[in-house]
Amino acid sequence: MKYNIFSNIATIFFLVIFGGVLFSFSTVNFSKLPTPNNATLTGFPTWFGEIKNFDTQTWFSMLLFTSFLEIVSGVFMIIWSLRCEPLLIFVSNGEKISTTSFNKLIAGYSIVTGIAEIAVIIFDIGKLWTTFGVIHNYFEVIILILLHQKGNVALDNNIIFCGFLYILIAEGTTILLKWPYDLTWFKFQGLAVDWAFFIQFVRLYLTTRRDYKEGYISLPHHVSDDERESEEHDIHHHKKDCHLGHVFLLPFAAFWHIAGHVLNTLLPAEAFTYYLFSFSYGPMYTSLAFFVYLDTHLRPNKTKKPIFLPGTSTPTTVLVTVASLALSILCLRFCVFYTIHN
Repeated sequence: MKYNIFSNIATIFFLVIFGGVLFSFSTVNFSKLPTPNNATLTGFPTWFGEIKNFDTQTWFSMLLFTSFLEIVSGVFMIIWSLRCEPLLIFVSNGEKISTTSFNKLIAGYSIVTGIAEIAVIIFDIGKLWTTFGVIHNYFEVIILILLHQKGNVALDNNIIFCGFLYILIAEGTTILLKWPYDLTWFKFQGLAVDWAFFIQFVRLYLTTRRDYKEGYISLPHHVSDDERESEEHDIHHHKKDCHLGHVFLLPFAAFWHIAGHVLNTLLPAEAFTYYLFSFSYGPMYTSLAFFVYLDTHLRPNKTKKPIFLPGTSTPTTVLVTVASLALSILCLRFCVFYTIHN
C-alpha cells in the first residue's frame, strides 16, 4: 500500500514536470535554431550546424573504433550464447527462465549499434540516418519488453508486433515531420527509451541485491515445504559465491550510454560531447560482452545463480514510463535553450 502511494505521488510529480516542460515549448522560436549543415556524401540536410573545435577525422576514428568493438563483441556474444549453457537465470515469483534469449538480444543489440555508427560516417546524423538509428532503439525496446515479461519470450506472442509498432511510430513520425521537428521527435523518443533502459537495469540490480540479502522472499506461498527448503538451500549456497558483480555490469553499461547521450543532448554545440558520446559505446558494449561471457562460461557442477526481476505492476510500469518521458523532454528543453542562446 505504501509503495503504491509513493508510486502515485512520484508519477504525478513527473507528469507535472512533463506537462510544464511541454507547455514551455510553445514559447520557443524555432526559427532561431542554427541552419544545419549538408551531408558530405548525399548533400541532404543533417541535424547539426557548426560545432566548436570539431575535428571530423577524430570523430570518425572514434566511431570506427567503437563500431568495431560492438560488432566483434556481438559476434562473440552470439557464439557464446549458442554454444554454452548460461550460469544465470531470471527469477520472478518463483518462476525461473534461462537468460539465453536475453543474451542473444544483447548480442544483436551490439551488432546493429555498430552498423548504425558506421552509417553515421556514410550519411551523417540526419533523417536518412534514422533508418539505421531506430533499429538500435528497437532492440532496447524489445529487451525492455522481455524483462517486463519475466525474461520469457513465449509469455506474450505480441513481443515482435510491439517492437515493429514502435518502429512504425518512431520512424514513421520522423519521416513525416519537417526540420526541426523531426530531430526534436527522434531525439525525444530515443532519449526516453535510453532513460527507461537505464532505470530498468538499475532496478534489476537493486532487486537482485535486496532479495539476495533477504532470501527467497519472492517464493509463492503455494510451494511445497520440500521445494522451499531446496530453494532456501540454493540461496544459502549463492550467498557464499555472490554474483552481484556480474549483474552490476548491466546498469554500469547502461550508465555509460545514458551519460554520453544526455551530455551530448545538453551541449550539442561542443565537440567534446560528440567525442565522449562516441567513446561511451566502447565501455558499454564491452561490459555487456563481459556479462554474457561470465554468464555462458558455466563450470561443471556450478549452481545456477538467480537474477531477481523487478516488479511489473501497473503503477510501477506507469511510473517508469512517465519518469523516462519527463527526463527526456527536460533534457531536450535544455538543449533547445542552449542552442538558441549559445
